[in-house]
Amino acid sequence: MAVRKLREPSRDGMEEHFAPSDPKIDLARNPLLAKMLRSRPFQFLFILPNQLIFWFVIVAGLFGAAVPTRNFATVITWYIWFCVVFLLMVGVGRGWCLMCPFGGFAEWVQRRSFFQRHKISLTLGLKWPKSWSKVGILSSVGVFIVLTWFEEFYNIAGPGKPLFTSLLVFGVIGLALITFLTFERRTFCRYLCPLTALIGTVGSTGMVAGFRTRDRDVCLSCETKDCMRGSENGYPCPWYEWPGSATSNLTCGLCSECFKNCPKDNVGLFVQRPLTSLVAPTSRRSDVAWAILCLFGLVLFQQLNALPFYVPLDNWLNNITGFPGYPNPVDYLGIIALGTAVCAGFYALVRWAGGIRLVDTSGSRKTHLAHTFSAWVTPLAYGLTPIVAADYLARQLPRFWDHALRIIPAISDPFAVGWNLFGTAHSNLYNVHLLPTSGVILSQVLLAVIGGVGALYVTHRILNRDMRHLTARPVLVNVLALGFVVVATASVAALYVAMGGIQ
Repeated sequence: MAVRKLREPSRDGMEEHFAPSDPKIDLARNPLLAKMLRSRPFQFLFILPNQLIFWFVIVAGLFGAAVPTRNFATVITWYIWFCVVFLLMVGVGRGWCLMCPFGGFAEWVQRRSFFQRHKISLTLGLKWPKSWSKVGILSSVGVFIVLTWFEEFYNIAGPGKPLFTSLLVFGVIGLALITFLTFERRTFCRYLCPLTALIGTVGSTGMVAGFRTRDRDVCLSCETKDCMRGSENGYPCPWYEWPGSATSNLTCGLCSECFKNCPKDNVGLFVQRPLTSLVAPTSRRSDVAWAILCLFGLVLFQQLNALPFYVPLDNWLNNITGFPGYPNPVDYLGIIALGTAVCAGFYALVRWAGGIRLVDTSGSRKTHLAHTFSAWVTPLAYGLTPIVAADYLARQLPRFWDHALRIIPAISDPFAVGWNLFGTAHSNLYNVHLLPTSGVILSQVLLAVIGGVGALYVTHRILNRDMRHLTARPVLVNVLALGFVVVATASVAALYVAMGGIQ
């Protein structure tokens, strides 16, 4: 297998990132944690428990009784797991990626090892096509939207038939395995995993900054770049992430390979204040911005489809198009597109109302720095991320508050066939709700408000740092952009009140 020479990172434009935006607290300075991170089985030990649970989910769904509220497969997946994953996103960032059983299993097969370093991998080692990589994480958004439609159509997360949950989990593992056997490293995790765009964007609110360089000059002068190329101590970064240039936790999977590989002990595991990965970057990606807006449109669909008007609309479209069930693809994609377009359209209004400031960039002529729409939509979309994060987490709360305790009887009778392994199968906890309906609604509204406050903070910081030089009327831009955040927050909160705590 040919070894592709890495392009040396440029020093140009790096100075602004280092120092002011880098997190200061390095957890890897702790000797015990550093020893754990250098251990080859480190990530394996995180993946293994989840691996066992999700293969059991597949077995329970395939061979257990079709009782969704009692079968272990549906109970743990839709009442517990999905909510926990969103908590990890909001708090830790890519914490789920560290322990993910889907990519973990495929990576074990690709590497032909659970954790030991092998030079020859079981893969074709193809590069992800450059033309495909131009869309960035939007490919993941597309997979997530398609998968969500299938979930809604078959009522998989209702929860519906346990068999469908097993097939969904098995399908994701299969897609991961095929991708790992075809492409190099964690191409699946970077571009195709249905959760990677959601985790990457929502996870930007989290406190774990990921693995970063400790000393910029040491990192830039390093000739071996073992963190990217690999060494006898570890694999090349599976995520193609160079610790010396990371300005957010967007693509750090927390696998610790760079920490193991660095010959100069110049990589640390840093934590930061919440929202730092949204505020700190001095360059922003348009694919991330559009991913945020599309994901916002998707979660708005999941709220709107719980309101009384939706079923008649969906039935009307089914009569027109001849589609056999819910949700009709037209209103499904239409509502997602409408939510995305409303946000993007408002940013266009902000750009028009704010005017364009002429900035002298050459010393001899003036140019429009803010000529493109992307110069406005990209940073402002980042500011919506805390609302999107809060909205997705709030959407999972009804199932958790109402049914999380069902996991206790389900453990005693995982196949819902009448077992009572631990004496809890007939526990009264099966019908215990952690919160009443009013409490569920209140928790959702409080989350929306917290997300809105976070969005106001991030948007304010972005406006003052990134946008002030673009506009001739900064005060008007601030009022409009911050006002839109308030309206978005109020709309999300109002929708949860209107939904009445429905699952």
